[in-house]
Amino acid sequence: MTAVSLEPVQTPALVERLMAPTQQRLIGIGNALAGIVALVALVWTYGLAEQMVAAQEGTAPGEIATRTISWWGPSFSITLATSLVVVGAAAGFVGSVVQQSIVFASRAGQQTLERGYLWWYVLRPVWSALLGGVVVLTVNAGLVSIGDDTTSAAGVTVLVTAAAVAGLFTDQAMQRLRSVLGASDPSTLTTDQPTPEG
Repeated sequence: MTAVSLEPVQTPALVERLMAPTQQRLIGIGNALAGIVALVALVWTYGLAEQMVAAQEGTAPGEIATRTISWWGPSFSITLATSLVVVGAAAGFVGSVVQQSIVFASRAGQQTLERGYLWWYVLRPVWSALLGGVVVLTVNAGLVSIGDDTTSAAGVTVLVTAAAVAGLFTDQAMQRLRSVLGASDPSTLTTDQPTPEG
């Protein structure tokens, strides 16, 4: 009976592309810290959005409730709509951290983390936060209208859920948008791609 090895087969070409152990540790620690930051940001921004919902419900018709927030020195005036975009960005960030942590853990366990994806781990949460904010704007404009007579905390929850799902699936959303926006294929050099006909 022959023994079956469960260790991944690493060819010289694959070893050359693998991420260095120091990079792996930094990304692992970064993912853990991002998870903590994401949780704190989501809790804080969700509370802020709920406070703004209550403030808006207490204002006279046609008026917009505002709140001034000081953050590391500067003060910002925030409205319900602004608080929804911020909580959407936080939810998108949470979705991204969940997804990229799963990918990281899986690839680290299989020893298939590639050097070329270092920036993916750095930039993906930013893309997801932006996408989460845009999703909240879009959903709030058409499907769930928060800030009118039907304002409720349940509506905020729907928006946060939509933004978190957008954060989870940022890569798939961006892939679909890439062709619509005319972006180049990142898997090949720009000079090797066909030029658009004009």
